[in-house]
Amino acid sequence: MEFNKNGKAIPADRMIISELLPNNENSKIKDKLKNIVSKKNLYLWLCFTVPAIVMYLIYLAMEIHPFGDGSVLVLDLNAQYVYFFEALREFVWGDASLLYSFSRQLGGEFMGIYAYYLSSPFSYLIALFPRSLTLEGLLIIFLLKTGLCGLTCGYYLTKITVAEKLNKINVVMFSTMYALCSYAIVQQNNTMWIDALIWLPILTYSIEQLIKYRKFKLYVIILALTVMSNYYIGYMVCIYVVLYFFTYYFAKSENAENNLIGEKLHFAKSLFRIIIYSIISMGMIALMLLAAYYSLTFGKTTFTDPSWKVEIKFDLMDYLTKFLPGSYDTVRRSGLPFVYSGVLTLFMLPAYFISNKISNREKIMSGVIITVFSVSFMISVVDLVWHGFQEPNWLNYRYSFMLSFLMLVMAYKAFNNIEEISGKVHLTTAAFIFFFLMVAQKYTFSSYNKENGAELDPFQTIGFTLICLAIYLIILGVYKKAINKKSVGLILALVVSVEMFANGLTNTVGLGKDVIYSSYSSYNDFMDKMRPIVDQVQAMDTSFYRMEKINHRRTNDNMALSIRGLSNSSSTLNKETVGLLNNFGYSSAAHKSTYYGGNILNDSLLGLRYIIADNDDMDESRNENDSIKSMLKRYYELYTYDDNYNVYYNPYALSLAYAVSSGISEFEFLNDSDKPIYHNPYDKLNAIVTSMLGSDDEIKVFVPIEDNVYTDTKNCDTGYIDKHIKYSPESKDSSAFVTYSFVADRTGDIYFYLPSSYPREVELTLNGDPYGTFYGADRSRSLLLGYFEEGEEITLKMKLKSTVLYVKDDISAFYYIDDEALKNCLNALSETQLVIDDDYSEDHITGSITTVSDSQTILTTIPYDEGWTVKVDGEKVDIYKSLDALITFDIVEAGEHSVEFIYCPDVYVYGAICSGAFILLFTALVIFEKPIYSFIYRKLYDEGEEESDEEIDEEALEIAECNEDEQKL
Repeated sequence: MEFNKNGKAIPADRMIISELLPNNENSKIKDKLKNIVSKKNLYLWLCFTVPAIVMYLIYLAMEIHPFGDGSVLVLDLNAQYVYFFEALREFVWGDASLLYSFSRQLGGEFMGIYAYYLSSPFSYLIALFPRSLTLEGLLIIFLLKTGLCGLTCGYYLTKITVAEKLNKINVVMFSTMYALCSYAIVQQNNTMWIDALIWLPILTYSIEQLIKYRKFKLYVIILALTVMSNYYIGYMVCIYVVLYFFTYYFAKSENAENNLIGEKLHFAKSLFRIIIYSIISMGMIALMLLAAYYSLTFGKTTFTDPSWKVEIKFDLMDYLTKFLPGSYDTVRRSGLPFVYSGVLTLFMLPAYFISNKISNREKIMSGVIITVFSVSFMISVVDLVWHGFQEPNWLNYRYSFMLSFLMLVMAYKAFNNIEEISGKVHLTTAAFIFFFLMVAQKYTFSSYNKENGAELDPFQTIGFTLICLAIYLIILGVYKKAINKKSVGLILALVVSVEMFANGLTNTVGLGKDVIYSSYSSYNDFMDKMRPIVDQVQAMDTSFYRMEKINHRRTNDNMALSIRGLSNSSSTLNKETVGLLNNFGYSSAAHKSTYYGGNILNDSLLGLRYIIADNDDMDESRNENDSIKSMLKRYYELYTYDDNYNVYYNPYALSLAYAVSSGISEFEFLNDSDKPIYHNPYDKLNAIVTSMLGSDDEIKVFVPIEDNVYTDTKNCDTGYIDKHIKYSPESKDSSAFVTYSFVADRTGDIYFYLPSSYPREVELTLNGDPYGTFYGADRSRSLLLGYFEEGEEITLKMKLKSTVLYVKDDISAFYYIDDEALKNCLNALSETQLVIDDDYSEDHITGSITTVSDSQTILTTIPYDEGWTVKVDGEKVDIYKSLDALITFDIVEAGEHSVEFIYCPDVYVYGAICSGAFILLFTALVIFEKPIYSFIYRKLYDEGEEESDEEIDEEALEIAECNEDEQKL
């Protein structure tokens, strides 16, 4: 007979288990570290290696560099993320700030971009690669994440398997299926979402441990890590936590499987625990969450106006096809959930629900959670809730990987009990899938081709599924009867790997056809040519300034090049800045602004000191790019050049802050009825400079061309509606045109802008030469038609691309610049400017300004953000908003003043304090876990109970934990 620490006898059946307990916590940690690297856990490293190798083979088949000119760049990774990774490298090794960046739309907080795109710990691996190997760095990160998905899944499958049932080949096989499920393949380019796939198995295990044993440390850490890596998918994972808590609790409530320590009021206490520890977990990352929230307040929450009408989003038949291999449809708005995770998963699901080794409660709850996810996909309102109450812009059902994981776990449990499953079940399952395929091949599915519908691919979906069915039927039959199951298991695992490779390749090819993978050279060649000239300018001029370029690879080039400019595309947008740039005549709408539409006036007002332009020879025919280069040569000065680019210096570019009339604070773009006061950017710019200079008379830098402008139509009916001229084709058999023609009454540049409240893209032809488009993507902007001699005829023809075109009636569409008015205006504004000190950073700028009058209004071109603190002569001054978007402040007395700009929003300070407090709280809970639990569960909940009951409960906790450890030995 042995006794516990209180002198009470320990039953004999508990003594054996007690001997397994380590002497201290350090020995536990050491043992776990030894287990990780031991030979017996080698299979877990195969869970990592196999999917990573298969994924690399998929890329090899896509001719990834250096085996071809392929790259990982596709969709938003190509347009946005790669540039943000480049900016993160600059933060690690350069002078960039995580708080603020002037490389995005005049300037804006960077923590929102960081929290959404870059906060994964794996993102910092990009800093280990030089700029020339950015794409190789991304490939390594992707392969690493693929392997980690398999590793964490393998860890979870091991933990839920009783020792004598553990088949390591099975673990590797199902882990590979998880790591290479359709969601993981298609969404791999959205690399910040993949972290949730990595941590989901560990999070699931931690929920189970929290319920069964009150173990909280792993849950708190993994939940915090998951949400921190991407708060958007993290929000969806929090919904999963709620669903899985109830699913697991009631699935394991029979015979108290979920309460092995015999805790009283177990459900209430478990629910209380998961709520409290979830709060602690979120509190630990409060800085990141509050930074994300602060970013969303700039306009993302109003980016879409979702419909709350309850609708069924797709047919059940369409949905079921997505469980088949090769069933890629699209990532566009019509796309369905990516839920495929292997034909073997489909094979084993019926076996799971039939197996006698699995309790009825668990089967019921598994059916419930599959139904919950399926209903969430199908019902619009429920799906909207999952997506944070905002309708996703493409890439639908971003939480579908959770269903893939849960179904795969069910299939794994069934496979572990395959000996008890009759062969008739497999035959029936195969027959059902065969019958479904025969029916499905007769259907057309709208999601596979949103215009006309399309049938399932007869080879990569129908044929390949049938082949898989036949092979699995044969192998499973052999496997159940085989004496040496290991050899057959290896063959099965190989077949699964081939299937996952084939499906992954078809998905990758489908994605490439859908949205086009960018070539390796398209990115590196552009950067290799652009970086030297940018570096040259930045070495020659180290002061603070803005710079732009007329040659773009993508909108976010500036992030990679460390250029302070106005081009940017991001989900974390600043709605007011986007609107301001649009009002100034630049291409700017929704979540994106691009340097199209620049001219000497708007560039100067916003402080664009340098413009980069290619030095290619001009074409004989007119085109917009050549027109801009011609304009740069007249108004700007050649600053430097290399073999590829010229850099032009803007002598009129104003500083980051300059003195204006106080009337600027009252300037409005809209009237009291929210209707536009000015209908084109030229009238707006005239009104703006008039207000800036406090002139009683309108300053006309842009002068309208109103006389002798003739309009002609071809195959067009003309009507009038809502102050618009409506053009519509007379016949659908031929193209419809609207043509403007006039004769230049002076020598100089001519600008075009045709206002419309209902824009429809048109193709332009200028004097017979194709001249791009107007109204379309990136093309609603101030358009320079070029330089014309006096007396030269201008003919601008618009070809309708849609069934109707609306243009504002009685509004001038053509303008020229009055050079004298331009110089007088900019010279007057340049008299009182901020002189910025050499010692500056993105979030801290100092300088001096000399005002000539009291109560002087200072307009900055910094987007309004309450996170900025402005100090004049060391004293904080109030800031307010002008032009609906820009920071403005007043200096009381005339004279020379020091000015300081500091960026640090209060929400960041509160977030840092909150995170620190919760991290300390969590640390205290870890250190003082036993006395705290003793107080809560003995004194607070069970006060007045017998001491013996308390001691037995404490022993039960230790024994239950040891039981689990013993099963794994």
